[in-house]
Amino acid sequence: MSVFRAEALKSLKRWKEPLLLVLILPFAARLLWLGVSRPSIVYGGLGVVLVLISGSLFYFALLRVRLGSSGEAAGIVEVRERSIVYLSPHLGGDVSLESLSKIAISPSRSGSYNWVLYTPEQRPLLIPFQAQGAENLLHAFSALPGLSLERLNRALKADRNVMHIVWQRP
Repeated sequence: MSVFRAEALKSLKRWKEPLLLVLILPFAARLLWLGVSRPSIVYGGLGVVLVLISGSLFYFALLRVRLGSSGEAAGIVEVRERSIVYLSPHLGGDVSLESLSKIAISPSRSGSYNWVLYTPEQRPLLIPFQAQGAENLLHAFSALPGLSLERLNRALKADRNVMHIVWQRP
């Protein structure tokens, strides 16, 4: 029997990576301060590098938390050798990364979001953000030319009642 509720542990587990990166930032700032207060290129350079790396990793970790699951949805997502497979009782299917023409984010009735993957030869594939394994989609999409994480982040912050296109093949 655990002292903490299962939901609290699950939420803490989701935020583990950003929390660890936040703990690195004061150490990096201390190194940067040492480099400035005692004119030291080593401390200053190490501090700058550590702040830049941990800051950018923190940004991507926050984006993964926003895209990650906050609940449970039916289905399992598998990413296999440039192919995305969504196994679901109702709307399953598979899509090759080479055949993708457009990726959109669509709001769902439950208040969450769905990935909508378009290909010319088949109907759009809807994958809930909360589906098991959906966090691997961001890694798969990183291979697409011109995918902007900033555009993806803006779509998540924008109007929740509108579908947002986050990538389209040039």
